[in-house]
Amino acid sequence: MNWLTTVFRATGGAGRTRGGRSVRVAAVLAALLVAVPLAGTPAVAKPAPIVGGENQTDADGLAAVLINGNYQCTGSIVDNYWVLTARHCLFSGSTRIPDSQITVRVKSINWNTGGGVVQVATSRVRTNHDIAMLKLNRSANAQPVRLPTATTTVGATTYAFGWGRTCVGCAPSAVLRRATQQVTHINGYTDLHGGRAIRTLGLNGNVCFGDSGGPLFKLVDGLRYQVGVLSWGDSTCGGAGDYWATVPDSRDWILNVMATV
Repeated sequence: MNWLTTVFRATGGAGRTRGGRSVRVAAVLAALLVAVPLAGTPAVAKPAPIVGGENQTDADGLAAVLINGNYQCTGSIVDNYWVLTARHCLFSGSTRIPDSQITVRVKSINWNTGGGVVQVATSRVRTNHDIAMLKLNRSANAQPVRLPTATTTVGATTYAFGWGRTCVGCAPSAVLRRATQQVTHINGYTDLHGGRAIRTLGLNGNVCFGDSGGPLFKLVDGLRYQVGVLSWGDSTCGGAGDYWATVPDSRDWILNVMATV
């Protein structure tokens, strides 16, 4: 029995849900998006890029979240001392991963080389939203992303970034990738922990295993605003729909964490 079969049986089957009717299924898909252990490797996260899309030549505003030096999730730099990612990225099952095991690599298109690795000093997770903040022990010396005050609109063109697989069975690629996606819903779906979710469909690419916590950007006057954090999605990486924690709903919480922690 392979690892995927074990997970799906333990949770009672697979399928996507509308609203908050099946957090159990969403938890399966979110766990898959964090990482899929490869044959002969421990069950610690491995990298994996976006299906389709295109390679990136810079990693402005992006961070690779590592656990004990292994790739775990994607994150975004919202302040030189703070990285935004998904809440579920900081858990192994129901156990919170200690901050001492978490680092981030910044200013590199590769998750495992280049740029600089920064230790996480402390972290915070939001209740009932798939949102988390990592405080760094030194400045990332990067250009932070912008946080919008209002959510995106249905039909908007957006951009997903991450170090996820290029296909379900592909070998991992360490290069950051981007996929263009269209917003199909801004209400009626929830993220893994019950917050409002944005739903997107891929235009030239879809998220896959390893992209959790990554940003969904919308361009306004040529500037990137982060409207979502990847929470869960289609377990086949086939473009049946991706679900993002809505960043504007957590903006006040994010700003308060940065101001008080």
